[in-house]
Amino acid sequence: MPPPLARDWSRQPTLVLNSNSFMRNILINVLRDAGVRDVIVETHASRAMHALREISPALIVADWDQQNDPGEDRVRLLQRIRGSQDSHYRETPVILLSAPRPRADVERARDAGASEYLVTPLAPITLINRLKSLQTDERAFVDSSRFAGPDRRRRPRRERGPGLKRIADVAAGLTTPIDAARRAALALSHETRLSGDPLAIRVGRSLQRFIARQKSYTDVEAEVVEMHRAALAQLVRMTDNGDPLRDPVVAGLELIVEKRLGQR
Repeated sequence: MPPPLARDWSRQPTLVLNSNSFMRNILINVLRDAGVRDVIVETHASRAMHALREISPALIVADWDQQNDPGEDRVRLLQRIRGSQDSHYRETPVILLSAPRPRADVERARDAGASEYLVTPLAPITLINRLKSLQTDERAFVDSSRFAGPDRRRRPRRERGPGLKRIADVAAGLTTPIDAARRAALALSHETRLSGDPLAIRVGRSLQRFIARQKSYTDVEAEVVEMHRAALAQLVRMTDNGDPLRDPVVAGLELIVEKRLGQR
């Protein structure tokens, strides 16, 4: 049996979201061997979100298998968790478990706020070591207009290069606010295309078009960026609630952008 983790897991439960009973039992046993006292198990994303509102988990471990039901999309679940402003679970570490996936899928999960991604079948010691890593190498939680989740940089940058990290690199003088905003808009546009949602894609294009026309980045431009972020979050909420009237959200945003561009 592996030694217990240094953290006192008895103070907070761990939420396991897994639709496979065999895998659930393995995870429960491994987590308990690691010192986790309280394991909450759910089999569906909707039930997991309900549980999150009722408990304050120290960790979320979720399967990431192919699902026919869009409501079970784990990347979408991540987006809901990270997009839940002022919630007590927003910064909870999330580990995704899956059979090998294309790099683009893994990057999409990372950009949605996943803390770790582990490939199944999974050796117990691999999960134990990753839990230890979450404690000893805890990454700061980043909350920006484009991304909410653990800092995607696992090591500090030591030199200048093409992979600038927007807010941090603006503060360090490595890039300008407008250049950082343009890269962020391009990345958001790419992410919305991956989502496959035509309305989300329109939001991404709207932001990219707006930023491309700007020569500076002030509070005025930042306000429009936040409008796009809020629109994306609203689209997700409306879908989850079964609201079909999503188009006016995007149409209204595009109208605001047109007016802002016409003022310049």
